[in-house]
Amino acid sequence: MTKPTRIAALCLGIVFLAGAIFGFVAHGLYAEHTTRASNPQQMRERYISNLQKELALSPGQVAQITSILDETRQRFREIRERMEPEFESLRELQRERIMGILTPEQQPKYQAILEQHRREQERRRQQNTKAGH
Repeated sequence: MTKPTRIAALCLGIVFLAGAIFGFVAHGLYAEHTTRASNPQQMRERYISNLQKELALSPGQVAQITSILDETRQRFREIRERMEPEFESLRELQRERIMGILTPEQQPKYQAILEQHRREQERRRQQNTKAGH
């Protein structure tokens, strides 16, 4: 192998290695900033972690913020529980109105879609319960 060929091969290898390193780092940054939390607890942990990094929070501040988040979550829960009957009434009205415009052939399919949606909501609700909510 001649000297210019070795230099070209070395440069090509360096460029390839630099590209691989850049790709690895870029993928890590992309995943860190775009990956969604799979449950509310993960979202909460990310939020607190981000605040710790960005604001250099003391352990006492983290504890106070955690307490504030706990209280806020409980209040949201109470509000949702109070409003849920009205939401359910509105959802039922929506379903009835949609059923009213569907043909007899479409109605069973719509019922199946609603049942699938209900099962999916129940599955998510159970996952959130297991995650501590």
